[in-house]
Amino acid sequence: MHSRVQITDAEEYLPSMQPANDPQPLYNRIRDVFEHGFTIDWVTASFITITHLVCLIGAPIAYYWAPDGFWQVMLAWTLIQAVVGSLSTTVYAHRLISHGAARVITWPVHIAFGFIGHVFAMQGSIRRWAAMHVMHHGVDGSGKHELDPYSATWFPSAWRNFLWSHVLTYFFYHPDTKAAESAYRAKSSTPLLWQERLYVPLMILLNFILPTVVGFALTGTAAGAFGLLMASVGGFILAQHNTWTVNSVTHMWGLKDGLISSAKNNYIWLGPMGEGNHHADHHDFPRDYRNGFGWTGWLLDPSRYVLLLLNALGLVKGLARASKSREAEIIAKRKLIEAQARTHRSGWEKWESRLEQLTAEWLEATRQWESFHRRKIQLKSMSLPTLELNKKLAVLKAEIAVSKRAMLARKQAFFDALFEMTVMGRVA
Repeated sequence: MHSRVQITDAEEYLPSMQPANDPQPLYNRIRDVFEHGFTIDWVTASFITITHLVCLIGAPIAYYWAPDGFWQVMLAWTLIQAVVGSLSTTVYAHRLISHGAARVITWPVHIAFGFIGHVFAMQGSIRRWAAMHVMHHGVDGSGKHELDPYSATWFPSAWRNFLWSHVLTYFFYHPDTKAAESAYRAKSSTPLLWQERLYVPLMILLNFILPTVVGFALTGTAAGAFGLLMASVGGFILAQHNTWTVNSVTHMWGLKDGLISSAKNNYIWLGPMGEGNHHADHHDFPRDYRNGFGWTGWLLDPSRYVLLLLNALGLVKGLARASKSREAEIIAKRKLIEAQARTHRSGWEKWESRLEQLTAEWLEATRQWESFHRRKIQLKSMSLPTLELNKKLAVLKAEIAVSKRAMLARKQAFFDALFEMTVMGRVA
């Protein structure tokens, strides 16, 4: 059994290749949101506050009171729950459900990642999580930043933006909008509806009852039961902050800006299971299962490896990714925007046409290389005699090699021109 991913218009949005500028702040102070239809969600706000206080106070007591050697079991439980919860959120809630990174998702994946793993992360139902995230990305296309549920640009000060995007946004009921209703309705597949119905009992069972029972079973003591309970609370709190960091840190600080949002590339940020290291890439092409381009994406993206494993096992099918030409288009546009921003107008005008021509040549060479690869796939699917097939494949292989060299040469020419412009002092 499997389910097909539902994709909304917002998820199909492709960037317009315009430079991303942080929007003007909407509010001066956090309390200003009350004047625009926001009200406090007392249940969620109380739960987050109480569990954090319980963890801060209870965890030291639990470790002090723990039976001999049991602290190792407690620590292992916390770390395993944090990793499982975080990976389930990044792989399942984010890439598979929010963005449709796979054409087909089987029921075992829904159960393992949605009904168990994501519940360990304690971040609400998948349906609500995905709807909020679709709205977050929808802003890239609509420009309506007031609809971003965890925007890092609403306030003039960095500390307010950090607090809001990291955690305070969850303390509030947001005003009802057609965009929110549409995003929520779009996530109505059978697995998501069942996960939403069962979320509260599963949350209580997996995060509170299970660790308490296991702790008592292993030690036969109240100290052991309390110890694993605190370990579980610590585990889901770590998973929560792991996800919240993507909303805050990766949209505020980083090494590279995206084209269409405030998202950054934080190449060394491994914490959110690969969500942070290429977050600008992700916003520029959301459906890509890889969450980013280039070799650093391979190095710093554990979620990518999980998806590749699921695909190899046949548990998900049809992983989506940006084409080589699309990657080249995004990268080239970024470089041009960066260069133009640092160049005097007179200097830029002298180089603009040449750089645009080199960009066009790079993209054309990349598309040519892609066309040869498509022909190779088509050829392999044809029923031809082995000898004839091998001959045609050999010819095509040579053409692919030539086109690849041409593609790399055009790419190098583009970057050489940018470097030459810099060396000649035309970049301020």
